[in-house]
Amino acid sequence: MASGGTHAKCQELCWEALETLQITKTGAVSSAVRKLQVCAHLLDDKKLKKWCSFQLGEFVYKLPTESGELNDNYVNEVISKLKELGIPFSIEEVAPRLGNSGGGFESIEFIEEVLDQLTKGKKGNDGTYYRTNLLKTISSCRNAVSQRAAQLYASFAFGDIPSRQFETIREKVDNLLLELCPEAVEKFMSAYNGLNSKSSEDWSLALTSCRRVIKAVADSLFPPTDKQKNGRKLGEEQYINRLWAFLDEQLEAGSDKDLAKAHVDYLGSFLQRLNDKASKGVHAAVSHEEAVRVVLYTYLTLGDILELTPTTLANALHETGKVDLNSASLGQLRNVQGINDNIAKEILKKRTKSKFTSTDQLLEIKGVGKRTLEKTQSFLTVI
Repeated sequence: MASGGTHAKCQELCWEALETLQITKTGAVSSAVRKLQVCAHLLDDKKLKKWCSFQLGEFVYKLPTESGELNDNYVNEVISKLKELGIPFSIEEVAPRLGNSGGGFESIEFIEEVLDQLTKGKKGNDGTYYRTNLLKTISSCRNAVSQRAAQLYASFAFGDIPSRQFETIREKVDNLLLELCPEAVEKFMSAYNGLNSKSSEDWSLALTSCRRVIKAVADSLFPPTDKQKNGRKLGEEQYINRLWAFLDEQLEAGSDKDLAKAHVDYLGSFLQRLNDKASKGVHAAVSHEEAVRVVLYTYLTLGDILELTPTTLANALHETGKVDLNSASLGQLRNVQGINDNIAKEILKKRTKSKFTSTDQLLEIKGVGKRTLEKTQSFLTVI
């Protein structure tokens, strides 16, 4: 498995390859291929290694050469040989190379040089190589390099790191749900189980689970009311509107507030659109990708609400009998069973240095033992 340092280097090389492709001078495409080749070796990606070797002409003597006019037999022979050698290719990449006029299976560096000579000599061909055909070969290679480099770059830039970040968000949201509305956690588990299924009907059920999670959170933060806010109804079924109203009341005006409300609006409209599909009884209309997106976006939206309104959420938790170690006042802490005045003050001192990430960290405070911790844990939480 490649290390984080290897991934960072490959990400850098992929970006350089993409930038190199923007240059029109001779050698730009072959230079980008060589950068990908370094990535392939660092990652020990055998398919990418072979693809780069193919573009750099290392298989030129192992592939059949053109004899006379191009025909189906020759084309089939080339494609069969490429498959036999295990070289990943697309027809778009190979087609311009089938004839000698487009450079054949010579290295892309050689083809770039020949094109440069024809261009400088203002020639359309030299009897073997034709300028238009060479341009097609280079263009197909440029497109293929760009696609591969972009895919690799995205996998590094938006792969491991966001995955870890999402897990952090998920943990936060799960902790909130366990304290605020425990039944929602079970609903989320149902949603995940639905995603693991191969049944499109189960994917639709995952959407239902997400709607129930969001409604449970909305019920806790902004209970249904007959009143309206900015023309929006706030009744039992208008849970998206109620989350929106909650943010509107709790956040000060600014870009963060607008962004959070936009998140909620998007999630609501997306859920509604997919719900309309599923309600028609055509479960196949809801794709697995759409279902995954809803589950992830539900987490991200709730994560944003948690991040932007920690004090309000702490107050909401307090209504259920829970106290947040990171925001509770001295008086609130003193009222927790097992916490005396000295311990309450030490909690305040500790969190000024670093926030609590777990109630178990109370054991680091003088005077708190396992028995005290057991007494307090049913009254405490961490946001």
